[in-house]
Order: sequence, then structure tokens, then C-alpha cells
Amino acid sequence: MLFNSLSFILSFSVFYIIYYHSSFRIRKLLLLFFGIYFYSRWGIGATFLLFGSIVFNYSIAIWLEKTLFNKRKPIFVFGIVTNVLYLGVFKYFLFLWGMFSDLNVELGGQTFVWKPNLILPIGISFYTFHNISYLIEVYDEKIPVCKNFFTFTLYDLFFPLLLLGPIERPGNLIPQLESKRPITKDQIWNGFFLFCFGVFIKSSIADPLSRYVEMTVNSFHTLEPGILWIIAPTIAFQVYADFFGYSLCAMGLAESMGFDLMNNFKRPFFSSNPSEFWSKWHISLSTWLRDYVYIKLGGNRQGFVRENINLMLVWFLTGIWHGAGYGFIIWGLYLGICLVGYRFLKYLGFTKYEHFTFKTFGIFFTFTTFSLGLLLFRISSPSDVFLIIENLLSLPNIRQIPYALLLIILPLLIFDLWQEWKDTNRPSFFHNQNPLQVTFIFVLGFIWFSLVSPFAKEDFFYFQF
Repeated sequence: MLFNSLSFILSFSVFYIIYYHSSFRIRKLLLLFFGIYFYSRWGIGATFLLFGSIVFNYSIAIWLEKTLFNKRKPIFVFGIVTNVLYLGVFKYFLFLWGMFSDLNVELGGQTFVWKPNLILPIGISFYTFHNISYLIEVYDEKIPVCKNFFTFTLYDLFFPLLLLGPIERPGNLIPQLESKRPITKDQIWNGFFLFCFGVFIKSSIADPLSRYVEMTVNSFHTLEPGILWIIAPTIAFQVYADFFGYSLCAMGLAESMGFDLMNNFKRPFFSSNPSEFWSKWHISLSTWLRDYVYIKLGGNRQGFVRENINLMLVWFLTGIWHGAGYGFIIWGLYLGICLVGYRFLKYLGFTKYEHFTFKTFGIFFTFTTFSLGLLLFRISSPSDVFLIIENLLSLPNIRQIPYALLLIILPLLIFDLWQEWKDTNRPSFFHNQNPLQVTFIFVLGFIWFSLVSPFAKEDFFYFQF
């Protein structure tokens, strides 16, 4: 059940009318039931697996609280390792099985005939990271243990962020679930418009761009020379519009119910270097990896060389987190090299220039390296990397440029330029605007939506992660 589907909009509308007129205790119950209903639409088996994860992590946290501090580490390690194995079995076992099968063929054997029938539960990466962060913060005594099982279940079943995040910190979300939160008129309207704009950029920008990419990239062997210079930025805007659209929908739904979620994107394509880019793109994941992996490995406290080794390890894990495949691993290492290369230039003093020309070049270079990296998502074997490089050695024919794509991404560019000019920390395009302006923007958006949006619904890009 997609956020931009009629079935979700109708079911949420009924839910919200009842939710808004209910007491605090009834609202929590409604949230739980709607979360179960929402997630079970993707499969009953996956729902039971999620409940198993909830019970396990709730029990580990209670166990930690009841154990003396100097004896808690084995319990903590057991909890973290179990979560990692849980994620690994469903997300990576088939990839490893295939890799060993390929290796067996290379050594003169045969392809493995038997293959385990494992289905990747949707959202497993997000709610597993949710639970790992909860156990870490409980162990470090940064937050108290959530003793109310009902509240902790809601923490994992909070439907706006259940499938694709953001990976909300327990110290922010759990207190909100435990407190009575009045719903204001501003929250209702801003949440409504954030949700509408999220659906708009998903359906009117991400989906048309996705169809162009799928029609163009059938195989790296058959591409016209240089065409990847056009396809790469198209994929970048497709992924951004898709994931940013989902994040806006999640923020809007939560705000309309009185909750405050973190902002997951902050105009990343205006970043002038890779370090700035990753502080603005998928912020919940990048800060999660920084706090729970990079800093735990020693961060920058052990010298420049060790700092960059830690960064490469983090980006290797980032690639694996995004998916089980050669392309994801190469993508993670590629982005790690880009970031380490930038930090090396910074270390040598080559990045201290603040002139407009240097910043403009930095924005162009950062966007280009990120866009080219996304091509790695689509490779099926390491040899495809050489086909990509070979294609990029040629320049595209100007007649190959589909100028209609520029028109499609225009609303997103205008929105980000507006937010950059206002220097906002959270998207607030419609908040506190003149009613006439709001009406004009809404009507204009509806017309645009009607002209370019398909009736068929595309899955969100990050569902595969």
C-alpha cells in the first residue's frame, strides 16, 4: 500500500477522522492497529518477523536494565549480533549463496541447483537499525529503558516511517509516543501540504524519470556512446525525488498527527563537496553511521590515516546496507574514495578557497560524482564497470538530450532554490503563507500533476533496500 495510492489515502482519511476525535489512550491504540494493518498489507509473514524483532529487542533492553553495569556487555553484544544476523540472513544470504555458486563454477564445479526460498521483508533495514540504535543508547545510558511494551511496539510500528525511515532516534520518538500531544491547526495544514507535495514529486517527477531510465538502460552493452552522461543525472534526480517525496509524506503524516520527525534531506544538490553532501542527503542514515559506527571505531581521534580507514569501513558498510550485490559494494567503496580524496585535498589545504567560482565548480563536481556513482546500482557483475567507463569516454550527441526531462524536474529545482534562499532547516514551503498564494500553488501543482503523472503507481526506489 503506497502513500500515493488511492487505497492508502482512503484508509488513512477514515483513520485520521477517528484519530483526531479520540482521547490520548485511544489514539495510541489506533496508531498500533493502523501500523499493523499498514505493514501487513505487504505480507503476513513479514509482520510476524517484525513482531519477533520487537519482542526480542524489548526483552534485551529489560535484561540490560536488570543486570549490573560491569556484566552487561555480553548481553549487549548478543543483542547487537542477533540483530545483524537477522538482517544478514534475509538480506544477504541469497547473495552470498550465489557468490559461492559462481566461485564453485570458476573452480571447475557446477552451479548450485538448490536455492533457499527467502523473501526480503520490506523495511527490514530501517527497523533493524531502529532497534540497534535503541539498544546502543540504552547500553550507553543515554536514554532510559522503555518498560511499556505497548509504547515500544509503537516505536517500531509507527507507520509513517516503517517502510523507508527516516531512522528516527529513540530519544526523539519514544518520548513523543509517551506524551500527550495536542494537534494544532498549523500542524494539520502543514502536514497536509507536505504530504501532498511529497506525493506530487513522487508521481510527477520521480515516476516519469524512472520510466525514461528503464526504457533507456536495458543493458550496458547496447547503449549509445556517451548516453550515460545524460542518464546518470537523470537517475540522480529520480532517486532524490523518489526518496525525498517519501520523506515529505512521512513528515507530513506524522505532523498532522502531532509528531515531529527529523528532516532527512536538506537541498543536497547545492553541496559544494562530498562531506557537505552527505550531511544533507539521507541525514538519518549518515548520522546513524557516524554516531554508531564511525565514532565507535575511533572517529578522527587516532590520526589522519586511521580516520580515513574508518571512513572507508563505514562506506563499505553503507554499500552493503543499501543492498546485496556487487554493484552496492563497489558503490560504497567508490563513494568512500571520493570522500577520502576530498579530505586529503582539505588536509593539504586545497579546499580553503571560498570564491564563488570554486564553490560553483564544487557543486558541479559533487553532483557529477554522485550521479555517476548511482550507475553502479545497476551493474550485475564487476565487468559492467568497464562498460560504464567505456561509455563515459565518449560525449553524448546533443540530439540525445530529452529536454522534456528538464521541464519535469523544474518544480523540484524551484522548491529547493526557494528553501535554499530562505535557509530553512525543514521543508516549509506552504507554512504560514498567504491563503491566496497557497491556493494558487495548489491549483498549479494539481494541473502539473494531471499533465505528467501516470495512473500506474511505481514502487518507491528505496523499497529494495
